[in-house]
Amino acid sequence: MLVDIARRGLSHPQAAAFVKRAVSVKAEGHEAVEVPTWGIVLLYVSFMVAAVGVSMISYMLNEVVTTLCMVESPIAAITVSPSTYEPADKEEKEGLLETGPTITLVNQKPITSSIRATLKHLVANGGRFARFRGYRIHVLNGILFALASSFLSAALPHVPGQTVLVAALSGMAVAPVHAAWTHKVVSMPSTKSFWRERLPSKASWKVLALPAAINAAMPYISVYLICGVGMLLGLHNLDADKAREYNGTQAACLIVRGIVLVVFAITCTLFLCLPAIVTLVRIEASILPEDEDTIVPFDRTFGGKVVSKMMGGTGTIGFLEAWRSFTWEARRRLIKLFVKVFFIVAGLVFILAHVLIAELFVIFGPALGEFLRAAQNGMGPEDFLLDAGN
Repeated sequence: MLVDIARRGLSHPQAAAFVKRAVSVKAEGHEAVEVPTWGIVLLYVSFMVAAVGVSMISYMLNEVVTTLCMVESPIAAITVSPSTYEPADKEEKEGLLETGPTITLVNQKPITSSIRATLKHLVANGGRFARFRGYRIHVLNGILFALASSFLSAALPHVPGQTVLVAALSGMAVAPVHAAWTHKVVSMPSTKSFWRERLPSKASWKVLALPAAINAAMPYISVYLICGVGMLLGLHNLDADKAREYNGTQAACLIVRGIVLVVFAITCTLFLCLPAIVTLVRIEASILPEDEDTIVPFDRTFGGKVVSKMMGGTGTIGFLEAWRSFTWEARRRLIKLFVKVFFIVAGLVFILAHVLIAELFVIFGPALGEFLRAAQNGMGPEDFLLDAGN
């Protein structure tokens, strides 16, 4: 969630316009600041490159790598070690079982335990662009979800819990597209057509509808719960002016309430949002056609809980079993992965923001300092005049 906030904040369409208004100013009593055309071009190009770069890296790490982690089933390897026993008598035949080779079952390290190893594995098996596999389907899924949400919001204007209901119904509507994206990400490279062979059958929609609805609605349910806890803690009535006058005890109490709210938000993420997305992805992976191989090791039987259609079974995992079959080791690995991704994307946004700020100082020089001082005195961008020149 925090990664998406950082990425969307940098790529918001109004952000560039705000920067343009903010740094191209004329205060009352001051001469107009002439903004060189090359400076505006440099800022726009830098901003767009930064926005696209952050979006693609966020997709690669926060979508592709984490999805592979959700479906990977670590495999065990058998190693045979020759015996080091040397009999004193060459004709000695006793103890053959004790002196035979040693067979050891070794659990191999999961590929997705390392971001670098995962990316190398993707490139080795799918080419250099495999890091961004499924991106077009991901964009299509986002567009269709937004259209469905807009339509349902207009059709259900005054329904209690509208946001949660609209998200759930929209998730159900685009469930086949999201499943197609998951199949594209977890399967080996294929030439299959999206419309004819990549989309799951209509019969699969019954399996996907419930987990897709829960996954789409769970973030909004978490937000409602977090807001409710915030209201119980009295944070919704917080007055910033009065907060400055708090004594030590009151300030400490406020900090404790804030920490409690943050801990509760993390708890909702770990125990509500995370199980929802993992369950959906694993159910989608279970309906992957049997003639397609996965790019990471994947146990299609889910520990013997699923029987393939060829053997007379359903070939799909149940809703509860999809999460229960996700071992604690895999859960810890996924949480560590999300933490790594957050710091990588946040660090990248931090660096790019400082690069853009440095460009502003280079282009505008002392004029930017005047604007910042004026902003501290309560003057907003609307109080200034844009005057672009050569």
